[in-house]
Amino acid sequence: MRVALKYCGGCDPAYERAEYFQRIRRAAGEGITWCRPEDAGWRVMLLVCGCAKVCPRQELPAGWPVVCVSDAEAPPEEVVRRLQEKASQSCR
Repeated sequence: MRVALKYCGGCDPAYERAEYFQRIRRAAGEGITWCRPEDAGWRVMLLVCGCAKVCPRQELPAGWPVVCVSDAEAPPEEVVRRLQEKASQSCR
């Protein structure tokens, strides 16, 4: 499954976003191929935001399949499960 990865601008991060993403990436293993939002063929986007404002979500087109994280509280396996679930619902 191809997943687009997008970070917020990082103006006020409350946790280490890149470190948390690496934990998610390890949990996903070979089951996810990561790409950029501008790449073709992705099924769902992981939006990694540094705080609860989740500013970039408002800039994305309506209807895009997105899973947002705004803290490092959820176990990485749970984030992967949410990505898989959202991708299975997506007709993108």
